[in-house]
Amino acid sequence: MVRRAGGRENLGFTLDDCRNYIRTKRTIQMRTGYTGGVLEYLQRMKSEDPNFFYALQADNDDLITNIFWADAKMMESFSHFGDVVCFDTTYRKNHDCRPFAMFVGVNHHKQTTLFGVALLYDETCETFIWLFDTFSEAMLGKKPKTILTDQNTAMANALESQWPETYHRLCIWHIYQNATKHLSSSVFKKFRQFATDFGDCIYEFEEEDEFIEAWKNMLERYNLKDNDWLERMFKLKEKWALVYGRDSFCANMTTTQRSESMNNVLKHYVSYQHSMLRFFQHFERLVDDRRYEESKADFKTTQLNHDSSNDTVTCSCKKFEFAGILCSHILKVFSSRNIGKIPSQYILKRWTKYAKTGTITFRYENTHLDDPKTCMARRYK
Repeated sequence: MVRRAGGRENLGFTLDDCRNYIRTKRTIQMRTGYTGGVLEYLQRMKSEDPNFFYALQADNDDLITNIFWADAKMMESFSHFGDVVCFDTTYRKNHDCRPFAMFVGVNHHKQTTLFGVALLYDETCETFIWLFDTFSEAMLGKKPKTILTDQNTAMANALESQWPETYHRLCIWHIYQNATKHLSSSVFKKFRQFATDFGDCIYEFEEEDEFIEAWKNMLERYNLKDNDWLERMFKLKEKWALVYGRDSFCANMTTTQRSESMNNVLKHYVSYQHSMLRFFQHFERLVDDRRYEESKADFKTTQLNHDSSNDTVTCSCKKFEFAGILCSHILKVFSSRNIGKIPSQYILKRWTKYAKTGTITFRYENTHLDDPKTCMARRYK
């Protein structure tokens, strides 16, 4: 009888073989304390912060597959800024390539803020259903009004199933990236013009009829009527064309760039070589540093000395002095003090519709050398 040696390269093709391999892999992880230290870490965080939330999902063998956690500050941030969420799973943890997922948004300083994180075993619809249910449980049932993701079928199905009232938008940047993979080289010889036409379909139109007409013209211009990818994208047009999304608040976000920028920042704090416990500990440093930046921005907003006698106010960011437009910090001060009209000294004429009104005076210096015809022309001017 021939015996197969262990290892992925000798894995059989039956479902039982696959399950046995996964079970063995997880057992080894448990035996080496791969998740034991994490449980202790989560329990310690819970003891230090009674509002700390974490959830674990186990398989049929009671081995941990998915982990989600959020501390009190993340929940507080979500209560204030959780109307729009970016969700991304492109970062991979350690040698097993487990997806590391972050729910992020934007705060009142336009800084990226974190709402919750998860370490997943895979990216199946079942996993995403568990994750979205767990996230909304942690946030006391609140769900975002809008969520931006990349184009992932399993993720889309889970969102449609669990968060049907949440507006699901697709990341525009990922759509452009996918275009380079699914369109022929002949299109990319004209890519500058195609990118312009495609971008117009995404951003420019205010009426649906205009968008559809422009889309048809683009397909004809580049001979793309039979392109399967563009046909599939058109069926999803409500998720990426702004003509269908202008009524939905998105906090001025059209991509998952904030999630991806957080992924880049994460690489400076953690390594693929880190154990699971070290990963958690170093990630905590990232969270602390991001909150310190928010605290600094909060402090800056307090550095305003409003003079109520003449309605003058100055801000350390110096935006008005530099750009001639009031910063959000000063506007917030006016709002908090029930000043409903911007003082006239902060409305520069050059930024208004009256910028070109008024009398303009020209001065010419006459000299005895001037030609008489030139002097006459000046007089008529």
